[in-house]
Amino acid sequence: MALCGYLADVEGNFDFFERYVEISRVLSWEGGGRDALVLKDDCHFVYGGDAVDKGIGDVRFVTLLNNLKEKHPDRVHMIIGNRDCNKLRLMAELTEEALEKAFDDASFPYWLPEKDRVTPKKFLEDEGGLENTLVNRLKWMLKHTMGADGAFDRRRVELALMQGKDESAVTDDDVLHSYRDMVAPGSDGAFMLKFLENGKLAHAFGGVLFVHGAVTEENCAYLPGKQAKCASVGEWVEGLNAFCAAEVAAYKAAPPGCPPGGFSYSERPGHALMDYGVPGGAEGRSVIYAGFNGKDGNPAPLASSVEGFLREGGVRLICAGHVPHGDCPSVVRGDAVHFLSADTSYSKFGHKAAWGVDNRGPAVGEVVVTTEGSATCHGVLADGTRYEYTLAAPGQPGGDAYVGRRNVKGGWVKCKLAEPDADGKVYVACEAQGRNLSHTRHAEGEMPGVVG
Repeated sequence: MALCGYLADVEGNFDFFERYVEISRVLSWEGGGRDALVLKDDCHFVYGGDAVDKGIGDVRFVTLLNNLKEKHPDRVHMIIGNRDCNKLRLMAELTEEALEKAFDDASFPYWLPEKDRVTPKKFLEDEGGLENTLVNRLKWMLKHTMGADGAFDRRRVELALMQGKDESAVTDDDVLHSYRDMVAPGSDGAFMLKFLENGKLAHAFGGVLFVHGAVTEENCAYLPGKQAKCASVGEWVEGLNAFCAAEVAAYKAAPPGCPPGGFSYSERPGHALMDYGVPGGAEGRSVIYAGFNGKDGNPAPLASSVEGFLREGGVRLICAGHVPHGDCPSVVRGDAVHFLSADTSYSKFGHKAAWGVDNRGPAVGEVVVTTEGSATCHGVLADGTRYEYTLAAPGQPGGDAYVGRRNVKGGWVKCKLAEPDADGKVYVACEAQGRNLSHTRHAEGEMPGVVG
């Protein structure tokens, strides 16, 4: 039986990725170092997107993925997230022309309410009257348009580690060039552009569909710029990936820097892919910027129309990330299609690693799926407790009886511990109020009352 490992939302946290490889059943380190990966024979690996921004491992992590993809082009697949495709902005916006033209432009970022937008001019004033330089424009981009405050200094730390230097020896210009080079066609440092060239918006592994965000009534079966829905899942996945590849190819083929007609936030090669990765982008029909959670923070079941479309296309399980929800994947069972959301980047909010706040703690997990649509989830919770369970494909025998079922209190049964705790509790139920999660543990015998 073919197996596929799945991980999402590493966001440049190399410590977290190291912990993942330690528990992984499909990946391991080559030799004793940390510069190459080994993919187990006959296994696949899907990375679910958002590779950078929140740690000191952007360059090293993405390079590992790219190299693994090069070794196993048919067994390694990268899904593009919002933190990945927005880096295409760097080449055009980090130019002298953009420095002047966008200095006091309050129309951007267009996806934020006007009251929440901060212009580069206002940013420089708020930071004590900084000069209008490319370095400071990059800091503005990261903080106010990419959700990556502090990433500039984290990149400095990583460059120092990679080059065996003291952090003080890595200049602001070194960091600036690293960011521009990451998406510069022809650059040896274009690790993010290579990721995007390798990447997809959706991937099907038998009965499992991978996207970064979610499949919803708003985006299901729609392609960017098209009003008519796709007739099948296969047509939809193929169309999404063709759109993505065309946008990256157009970006690569264009002259570097600003478009020939001058700087513009919207008239530039690759803009449609950049727009696809922002809130409300692609007319609100993006599978990147979408989530399974309802307004109360709890996962909401698939709409019947979505479930029916996917079922007809042979999909039995959706794997996604993008929206954090605790320290292990959230699972919701459907009649014909289950979904699993595996962004654990807020496992332990406020937790400090050696290099800064990582919001994760010791939590780490892996999802291993089969082509039939079953999934085994295993890992470590934020308190160090191990968990493991198998979710059978809809209509298939076996698997756990309770994970993914609704809690009578309104939340969901989140996971099953690898073994009962000291009080004999083995199941974890979770209820959300926004991003605040409350957990309760239950013995197996209590579960019929928990799920009603």
